[in-house]
Amino acid sequence: MHIEDERLYLLLDRYLAGEASAADAEAVRKWLAEDVGHAVLLEDLRLIRRVATEQAPHSSVDVAWAKAALELRPKPRIPRTSRRLLVTVLAAAAVVVALVGRTWVLWRAPRWSEQATAAGHRTVMHLRDGTQVTLAPKSRLRYGADYGRTHRDLYLDGEAYFQVAPDSQRPFRVHTASSVTEDLGTAFVVSAYTDQITTEVVVTEGRVSLSRADTTVASPAVVLEARDLGRLDSSGIATVRRGVDVDRYLAWTKGVLAFDGAPLRDVVSALERWYNVDIRLADSTLAPRRLTATFQDEPIDLVLQRIALTLGMRVERADGSVFVFRKAR
Repeated sequence: MHIEDERLYLLLDRYLAGEASAADAEAVRKWLAEDVGHAVLLEDLRLIRRVATEQAPHSSVDVAWAKAALELRPKPRIPRTSRRLLVTVLAAAAVVVALVGRTWVLWRAPRWSEQATAAGHRTVMHLRDGTQVTLAPKSRLRYGADYGRTHRDLYLDGEAYFQVAPDSQRPFRVHTASSVTEDLGTAFVVSAYTDQITTEVVVTEGRVSLSRADTTVASPAVVLEARDLGRLDSSGIATVRRGVDVDRYLAWTKGVLAFDGAPLRDVVSALERWYNVDIRLADSTLAPRRLTATFQDEPIDLVLQRIALTLGMRVERADGSVFVFRKAR
């Protein structure tokens, strides 16, 4: 999907402001799915947007800004839209200042650490504050180098299970493209792949709050208790399902794929991430069919045959490496 620079930035701005239409939100999701770097750009733009709304202190900021603008001024050959974006970035950077002793200094963005998993692989991370994170296949987690010292904010694209170390002074937050999940003393799963329509949060212990990422739009947070499943759709509407089987939602951390009435389109996406294969639906009417099944250490051919038999379909190979679900004859 190609979007001209000017249209893209206007589209992303509407999306971050919570003013995107359903069609706009779908366009952003497709753009995010095209390249993992797009999610990084969106997070950077969200940070710039948030910071730009903060009030700058009256001090030597003007001097610092003048120096930065001079050093980083766009060159004449940079396209007009890129110059405008860069000026926005510089303006945001100019108002982000920190007080060190009695001196205000220009803020510099922290260095980032990143952990990513490939298809078919998961990993367990231990963060400096004692929090344990289990990262699902084809997932990515980013956090600043100052994580655990000044804040505990993580940025997720994919799925992860968080077992959070308590810290009353530093709230633990998981940011996705459309949501913020804040720990209130708990363990929980967040699922937010770019191809998902909704963000899902399942609480295994304690409580969390789930809210939309864009704080400029009034939207109350939903508090989830143990065994609650919270869903946040692209429009920011949250729903809660009580008393879910949390073991089913944690099964993937032990290498088990468990589906509980999942639409076939979501099942296909999960299988592609876990088995690194290409699976297609020959007919769009197959996508909403729901599957309840559990798979553990089974070859992909057997998994697909079981699904086909369960849902009354057939599966065949195309081009040697692509699996296709079709209606039964």
